[in-house]
Amino acid sequence: MHIEYLSEHTSLVPQLARLHFEQWGYLRPGETLEQRVARLQAGCGRGGVPTALVALEDAKLCGSAMLLANDMETRRELTPWLAGLYVVAACRGRGYGTALVGRAESEARALGVRRLYLYTPDAAAFYVRLGWVVTQTCEYLGQEVVVMSKQL
Repeated sequence: MHIEYLSEHTSLVPQLARLHFEQWGYLRPGETLEQRVARLQAGCGRGGVPTALVALEDAKLCGSAMLLANDMETRRELTPWLAGLYVVAACRGRGYGTALVGRAESEARALGVRRLYLYTPDAAAFYVRLGWVVTQTCEYLGQEVVVMSKQL
């Protein structure tokens, strides 16, 4: 497994956008796949915020994670955010998610970030195992979500 910057593998943007769209499209019902591609392209930074990371195995896309300035319109005072953690179904259960979170945390730490945030509708237990803490539960985009943070 290799974790690299999406900016070095821009040919993967359409595939990754489709996966993200299929996974989380219900959270943004008016968004099109083309808009998701554009948002992902805009987040293809490195060495700052935004940063987009991809996990690869033999040049095959296995997962992603991102650092964003903001991932919740209702909590703009919190920044930055871990977002877009996704592992392709065939790669799940093999440590990709843990590795992607760890790399995103390292990237944030290198930028001087002291606290990182995320929200999840269904994966709080995974993040708790990685040292994240629940800061609140709320409704966001029509779903109940858990807002979490981690001191870096």
